[in-house]
Amino acid sequence: MNSDDFGGSVNISRPGASDEYRGTMYAKPALEQFSLSKYLNEYQGRVKIRRALYLGERCPELSVESYRIALSEIKSSTTDINLHDRVLKNLEQLSGPVASDVEWVSLARKANNSAFDVLMAELNRAKQHHIKKDALRAQEGLAHHKAKLGNVNEALRTLQDARDYCSSVDDQVSLALQSAWISQTMGKWLQVNSYVQRVVSSLPAQPVKMAAEIKVLQIQADFGEGRWSAVINNVKELSYDDTMSTGIFERGSLTPQDIAVYGTLAGLAVLQRDSLKQQIIDNAEFGKFLDYIPECSRLLRLFYNSAYSDALSGLDAILSLGVLDPVIAPHTATLRSQFVENVVVLYTQPFVSTSLSAMAKALSFGSTSQLEAMLARLIEKNLISGRIDAVSGYLLKYTLDPRDQTLETIESMYSSFSDQADVMLARIHYLEEETATHKPRYEGRR
Repeated sequence: MNSDDFGGSVNISRPGASDEYRGTMYAKPALEQFSLSKYLNEYQGRVKIRRALYLGERCPELSVESYRIALSEIKSSTTDINLHDRVLKNLEQLSGPVASDVEWVSLARKANNSAFDVLMAELNRAKQHHIKKDALRAQEGLAHHKAKLGNVNEALRTLQDARDYCSSVDDQVSLALQSAWISQTMGKWLQVNSYVQRVVSSLPAQPVKMAAEIKVLQIQADFGEGRWSAVINNVKELSYDDTMSTGIFERGSLTPQDIAVYGTLAGLAVLQRDSLKQQIIDNAEFGKFLDYIPECSRLLRLFYNSAYSDALSGLDAILSLGVLDPVIAPHTATLRSQFVENVVVLYTQPFVSTSLSAMAKALSFGSTSQLEAMLARLIEKNLISGRIDAVSGYLLKYTLDPRDQTLETIESMYSSFSDQADVMLARIHYLEEETATHKPRYEGRR
């Protein structure tokens, strides 16, 4: 069986990314005290392998170490021989000959054949005796066996077929959650949300732990789809204690640091200072996730305190790891662009006029022309009310004089009164005509 692309191929491109990202190389992350092994050891199984391969493909400085970590994880948590051979070949191209673990390959092949035969025998036996519960269990085992081999799409189809053996709503919910987690390892965020919605519709009142599990899945899936507002809404409702009690992070599919980064980046992309403070910075539950990654907490404080240049540097440091993260990477350019636009709008708000050269220097723009281009876009979007004076080199805001505002209010009141008076006069004229045209009835009887 062939491994699926996600986690099954060494030459992995960004899941969901456009062609512009493929083949781009990046430097080692600029985060303080960054350790590749420590970073990757937060994950397990397919997700750890996928992240190691993804990072190794895009960061030459860390490629050899990344592939070695991936190879070690393949041997310890999977029996995927095809993936093992491809990673080994890729590692040899970078570091020279690497001895193949012949014994592991032999044992893995035997284990694969044996496990498949046992699971199929159990499934056939359950079908023959019409025992739904046993058939369901065998189908689930077969699906996870296929996922372990890297055949994730086949695993999902097997779980889909297992629905025929469900005898309760709980069985259907369990299958949907399993499918959501398998889709998560593939980075199929639309599928993750689809399976989560299936759980919610089947079981509107979820237990506390399941509700927290669903929130975590939705946060990552919504971030993967670039739905920043949805990420923020779910982050606001997330309980740290409930989330930790589920054992979600013990799966090794995502970490508390991931939740902190997703909430931070989504908030900085779309929220203004006051909203960011209320929904993210002052959120006690989210603050517990921020404790896992101080860089995010520091970045939020810098932005709120209007230290925009330092905030941009902090954002770039986080995104230096983001470009090597398969979930964040497709959105790094968009996130930075939205953050910079947000900063420019906030920077101009207190001033009637702003020097373009001073603003470009304060916000670390490469040139004044780059700032002018962004200001033109923001003015066109009606995010800034003003005009660029190229002669003086200033952004001039449109402001109303208090006297003009008073005059505008008076004119509005006069217009409203005049309209009402016209209506009243028309009504009086109508009544006068009615009185003159129609005589009283008693006059006709005289």
